[in-house]
Amino acid sequence: MTTRSHHTGLAVIAVFKAMKGLLLLLFGLGLLKLVHAEIATLFSLLIEALNLNADSHFIHARVLKVGALQPHSVLVAGLVSLGYAGMFLVEGIGLWLEFSWAAYLTVVSTSLLLPFEFYEVIEQASILRISVLLLNLVIVAYLVSHLKRRTLRSRRHLP
Repeated sequence: MTTRSHHTGLAVIAVFKAMKGLLLLLFGLGLLKLVHAEIATLFSLLIEALNLNADSHFIHARVLKVGALQPHSVLVAGLVSLGYAGMFLVEGIGLWLEFSWAAYLTVVSTSLLLPFEFYEVIEQASILRISVLLLNLVIVAYLVSHLKRRTLRSRRHLP
């Protein structure tokens, strides 16, 4: 039996993507379960269970937004979450197995969201938004570097 060593960076990104995929899978399934539920009532029960101040302006505004959700919007959000979950899980598993196509897929999918993340940081900078942007930039840079090294290494072995 042969043991296979993983590139640490690829393994970390793979686990990160898989965890995001699993969380989005749970979130998407939860949303699909709520499509025909009385979401505002459930949200109010959650606020009570967490002992949050229901009279606060912030909480009250969220209750109104949740109450205005239509079943179709919840369904679409659940399906989009499941789609992203599938993509993240494919990326994570592919990166764990060190497939080049997974690195390319991750570079493309992560890069496509960078302009939106830049916009979010410019509109309202926060530690979370800046951290997400920097993390995604590091992931893209690492994978591009890894793909270049891998391509150069494979070209050296050609006759």
